[in-house]
Amino acid sequence: MFWGVNFLPEEEQRFQKRQTAYKIRIKDILNSKYIKTEGFYPNYLEANDREVSRINIIGVVVQKSEINNYKILTIDDGTGRISARVFENNTLLDKIGVSDIILIIGRPREFSSEKYILIESIKKISPAWAKVRKLELEKNLRGDGAKKKGSKAISDKHSIEEYAAELCRNRVFKLIKEIDKGEGVSIEELSSRNIKDIDKVINNLLKEGDIFEIKPGKLKVLE
Repeated sequence: MFWGVNFLPEEEQRFQKRQTAYKIRIKDILNSKYIKTEGFYPNYLEANDREVSRINIIGVVVQKSEINNYKILTIDDGTGRISARVFENNTLLDKIGVSDIILIIGRPREFSSEKYILIESIKKISPAWAKVRKLELEKNLRGDGAKKKGSKAISDKHSIEEYAAELCRNRVFKLIKEIDKGEGVSIEELSSRNIKDIDKVINNLLKEGDIFEIKPGKLKVLE
């Protein structure tokens, strides 16, 4: 029974399933279709072959603002950015600031074709957990891809060019970590180091979630 309403067994199971807070990338939230429902069933996203009405994300706070009666965080997880909002519990975000790594449990919402997260709970976490989450989601995606391809084995095709690119990637990653004194490293400073294809390397690191842009033009290692 829920809110005084009797569910049939199958309906109850479906309702409970939708209440799972799925671990998901921001990219998948933004690329999903938002479905509005009627009755007691919550609205949900069609994401990764699931009906996702509650989400569990980890990301970096890159902006914090307040408009009228609600507060907004902009979150970046390396795959995209999305806003997370609080309308009533105005103290929920008091101890959260820009550059904090946070875990959010919330509900996906859409307004004027823009998706956002309605925050249920939020907490600061260790940077190590962000790395764990990234690896966990990558593993899940690889598993899904293997199933769709019939678990076809992929041979090792590392070329000399790929090896060189990996060395360059590691060099830039370590350089950002070494130079950063707490406020991030400017892209301009990295460009002055005469590293081949530096813009491409930076973009790949951002896409992979190994670094993030703490503010325009300033990069920081996620670890």
